[in-house]
Amino acid sequence: MKKPDWPKLIFYLRIVFILITFGAVVYNLISRDWELMLSSVLTLVLFIFTSYLSRKDSLHLPPLFQVFILLFIFGSMYLGEIRDFYYKYRWWDTMLHSSSAMILALTGYIMVYVLNRDKDIDLKLSPFFISLFSFCFALMVGIIWEIFEYGVDSLIGGNMQKARGLLLPDGSYESRLGLIDTMNDLIVDAIGAFIVSALGYYYAKKRSPGENTFTKLKEELIDENPELFDTQEES
Repeated sequence: MKKPDWPKLIFYLRIVFILITFGAVVYNLISRDWELMLSSVLTLVLFIFTSYLSRKDSLHLPPLFQVFILLFIFGSMYLGEIRDFYYKYRWWDTMLHSSSAMILALTGYIMVYVLNRDKDIDLKLSPFFISLFSFCFALMVGIIWEIFEYGVDSLIGGNMQKARGLLLPDGSYESRLGLIDTMNDLIVDAIGAFIVSALGYYYAKKRSPGENTFTKLKEELIDENPELFDTQEES
């Protein structure tokens, strides 16, 4: 089976998303929907920022990571916020949180795994504690995001916590009523982080040489960033 041309696929995917988002900016500007226009501009900035990062030589992300980042921004910001997928499909938020938690857990696992095997660093953790760190890392990022949502809702009267049907008479939302959404998000984050942490534990415990997506992403990230992961091969 022919392997996909990742650089070309990522390039065209980014261009399509930028054009779609730019169209949303223009449309909301003409219709004077300032809230959606702000979301559109923010989404456009995120796509342009990731495009800038991809051209920097300081960090090389595996193609699957880059595709996931683009799809996540498009799914959460454009489809979720601008196209109201969070309201149209109740599972949309759950799907995004679970997938992002798995990627974050994988990132946390790779970080501490590489440090753990570096002979120049006095750090030796068991597979259990490596997995525990990846779980806590993903959950920590999820908690910070929920605090950010609460802050936005409290300061500017937004509805990032998705308090459905709880619009106040003055047109704002009572942010405290988004507690159910916040707890659901954190539970989903925990489930996604646990799945990847458990897989990481199995890998570290068994030292399985088999090829799979988990090991390929880890090795590719390490090989493409030797200046970040200056490690010596284990005997």
